[in-house]
Amino acid sequence: MEISTSSLQTVLVASIQTGSDVPRRLACFGSSEVWISGIDDVIEGWNMEEEFAVKDIFQTGSGRRPTDLTVDFKGRLMYSDHYQRKIFKRKNRHVKEVMCFRKWRPSGICYTSKGELLIGLSNKNYSKKLIRRYFGRKCIQEIHFDENGIPFFKPGDLAIFVEENKNTDICVTDCQAKSVLVFDESGSVRFKYSGSHVIAEFKPGCLATDSLYHIFIVDTGNDLIHVLDQYGQLLGFIDDACGVTGTTGIAVDSENRVWVTECHTSKIKVLKYS
Repeated sequence: MEISTSSLQTVLVASIQTGSDVPRRLACFGSSEVWISGIDDVIEGWNMEEEFAVKDIFQTGSGRRPTDLTVDFKGRLMYSDHYQRKIFKRKNRHVKEVMCFRKWRPSGICYTSKGELLIGLSNKNYSKKLIRRYFGRKCIQEIHFDENGIPFFKPGDLAIFVEENKNTDICVTDCQAKSVLVFDESGSVRFKYSGSHVIAEFKPGCLATDSLYHIFIVDTGNDLIHVLDQYGQLLGFIDDACGVTGTTGIAVDSENRVWVTECHTSKIKVLKYS
């Protein structure tokens, strides 16, 4: 199969002017609801069906911006706080602490199809990084070393983001190593992607997946989004030719539409691609 490295065909479905100061993260629920956060401590919830009305807005309480956002199967927001070493849930307009780590700092978080929580963790001095899978508060899996005892992830203070693909693969951005690792459900590496198709330095950040097993990777170094299939083949890009620039956050809704943040315009753009 010939690999296309051109811009994907996209249609702009919606453009939302948020109140966020430099939006960085977002998480979708269903086809119309989205949560966003920026560089401050405010998190906003928007509803697309209500003419983009703000349905909820609150401050984290710590004075710190959230590191990452995810939504559980009931549509309740969860967010990680790297500095406090905690994970919180927003329920009935109240924020509840659900996890606290003594030795680890949570970064990327993701709910799985089985209702488990995948968390990217770094120790206090960033010399160790790993992925843990939790069912409730119980850790049931840890992805840290390969069969030779070599760590999968590079030390350093940059985050690791995680997302489950619909084939139950675990997709991880190692921002420090400037690469994306994809594991099967058991924790074995399926492939590594290092963005060799771009000219400038590949700087992967947030990522998302859809029901067709596509993987969407934000690349801030080249100001575009890489789109891969489940085998790691590059299908194309979402870039300025698609009407999107300055992307930092990305999510996919239940209709396989791609939601992205534009940090310089404070907008969310919703795209349908082919």
